[in-house]
Amino acid sequence: MTDQLSSSDFIQASRVLKVKSPLGEDQLLPERMEISEGVSQLFEIQLNVRAKKEAVKPEELIGRLVDVSVEVQQGDGQDGSGVRRPFNGLVTDLHEGPPITRGLRSYAMTIRPQMWLLSRRSDCRIWQNKTSIDIVETLFSEHGIPAPDTSGVIKPPPAQEYSVQFNELDLDYLLRRFQEDGLFYWFSHEDGSHKLHVADTANGWLGPSPSAQGESRVRLAQGSSDRNHINDWARRFSYVPGQRAGADWNFETPSMVPGTMTPSLVQMPDATKRELYEYPARIKTVEEAERAQKLRAQSIEADHDRVFGGSTSRILEAGRRFTPYEEAHPEHEYEEHVIIRASHTIVDRSYETNSNEPEYRNAFEAIPARVPLTPHRTTKRPKIEGTQVAIVAGPEGEEIHPDQYGRIKLWFPWDRKAKKDGTDTCWVRVAQNWAGSTWGGQIIPRIGMEVMVAFVDGDPDRPLVTGVVPNARQKVPYELPANKTRSVFRTQTHKGQGFNELRFEDEMGREEIFVHAQRDLNSVIEHDETRLIKQDRLSRVGGNEELRIDGMQSTDIVGAYNITVGGSFIQSVGLLAAIPSVAQLFFKADQTAALMKLSSNYATRVPMPMTGNYTLNVRGDIQIFSGESYRLFSGSDVSLQADGSADLMAVGLLHLSSGLSMSIASGTSIKTTAEKEITIESGEKITLKCGTSTITLADGHIEIKGQTISLLTGNGGAQPKGEEKA
Repeated sequence: MTDQLSSSDFIQASRVLKVKSPLGEDQLLPERMEISEGVSQLFEIQLNVRAKKEAVKPEELIGRLVDVSVEVQQGDGQDGSGVRRPFNGLVTDLHEGPPITRGLRSYAMTIRPQMWLLSRRSDCRIWQNKTSIDIVETLFSEHGIPAPDTSGVIKPPPAQEYSVQFNELDLDYLLRRFQEDGLFYWFSHEDGSHKLHVADTANGWLGPSPSAQGESRVRLAQGSSDRNHINDWARRFSYVPGQRAGADWNFETPSMVPGTMTPSLVQMPDATKRELYEYPARIKTVEEAERAQKLRAQSIEADHDRVFGGSTSRILEAGRRFTPYEEAHPEHEYEEHVIIRASHTIVDRSYETNSNEPEYRNAFEAIPARVPLTPHRTTKRPKIEGTQVAIVAGPEGEEIHPDQYGRIKLWFPWDRKAKKDGTDTCWVRVAQNWAGSTWGGQIIPRIGMEVMVAFVDGDPDRPLVTGVVPNARQKVPYELPANKTRSVFRTQTHKGQGFNELRFEDEMGREEIFVHAQRDLNSVIEHDETRLIKQDRLSRVGGNEELRIDGMQSTDIVGAYNITVGGSFIQSVGLLAAIPSVAQLFFKADQTAALMKLSSNYATRVPMPMTGNYTLNVRGDIQIFSGESYRLFSGSDVSLQADGSADLMAVGLLHLSSGLSMSIASGTSIKTTAEKEITIESGEKITLKCGTSTITLADGHIEIKGQTISLLTGNGGAQPKGEEKA
């Protein structure tokens, strides 16, 4: 027989350390545990155990919850029913050691909170209109972690309209949001579980734990090694800058840069000279600035008064209040404090150990319980250097979707949860080539376009569209490289197939500026317009054309001027004193102008001097109306020719006059008719001639010549015979 115990004889009852694991009761025998815990940090437990199993598979422990407890107060019996402080966590690492005596094998485990799992996943993700409380609840739910306790958050932080998690661990993003909102956290433990607690003020600190049995006072005895005593207590005070200040730019309030200054509650000599200023402070309003700078001031104020100590008290826990007291000096008063950092070392020497280490000891850091441990922003924000690609987003069935500032919605290719309809992203400003007060450039990228996005100060939360780029779907206006000499600006009809275009052709010998208007082309010139056309100009109007000139019009034509009118040609001249201007047409050489219809209204006399030829070709009728007199002058000959009949009529007197001779000729007959009388008058002589017969009237003399002369009366008078020959 032997006195040595086998591995099966080892149990954990009445021992300092106990472990409960998925391997079963008493399968792991803890020998040593080191714990690091604190406010706004993940706890970590290093646990050394002996395993009764010859080989423990990693999957049997890694990723699984285990419970470890520390004896606080011994029980009366042998069943280990005394007061114990529990720790619970997730096994994240397992180190296998060599076999040791009695069939046991040594293992070392690292135990962390389930929140640590958030460090095992990274993402690119947009969080819209979410508070940091919303985010912790969402992430915990996605990772299968019990919901946190946020009852210590007295003033819930505001939701951020747009916040980007870019290539960040879930944990880093969450902690960054906590730090920006001034939220601090810690963990509590119970058998089978642990819980995250979140707070924003000192009112959130917890009271004594169940293992303290309601006792918040801890005896302070410097240098004592007795159980559950504080044996080291040292207070440290640090210099604190006098104030925090910050500012930022908000395009919606360009006349005012949002900013503020918050003095520290801890005042030092010449404190106002020691200011911590920040730009950009990531604020939009003065209210946001005040809140942000208050949180930043609180974070440095929390550094001012710290206590560093050590103890054998097993009830000191991170995030819980306690009050030191001295039995030897009751007159020494201590205010209530809270543990913000603690490291515990526990050694169980009952498993054949020769260690002389104390069974339990800790070192801690504490602050007055009236102070919130507002965190510093130690988690780095991601930065996006350079530009990124994004696609313009918007509602289904819409093509252009801006707001009143010309901002647009986007979705990024890295956003795996993007809805692509603009409902899950913010409005993004678009850089224009010119921007003034209601003047400048305005080009709104359309839904589906690929745009280039820069980020102000590299901040993923501050995107800015800097340009649009073509791709295989959004093609260039003209095929390339065939049209490489063309520079073009073309738009497209909204929800249609038409386009407006301004094009420049720079091919040598084909240089051109081309303008296309899908519907109307309107231009307004507030002063003068001058055009110089060094060669030809062709203007075609498919419908009607109207020209209105309030002043004078002058046309100077060096060559010929030809007008061809397919319909009627009406030209009116009025005499209106209200418009004293004169319209003139000058023709200096032969020029032909063809017009289908010409309608001109003039407000005064219209002289039309012509030094060259003037040809008017009309396919229809020509009518000339005059309200008063009408005169036609020619420096040389005047010829009126009609292929049909010609009528010359006058309501009043008709006067025909010639400075020299006048000739009237007819191919057949001439008939002159008067209802009353006809008078033919000549100053010297009148001759009527037909064949060889003549009648001549001279001054006082009438001469009649003919082969036969007959004088007839109504009753058959004499008929003189012709003159006899001599």
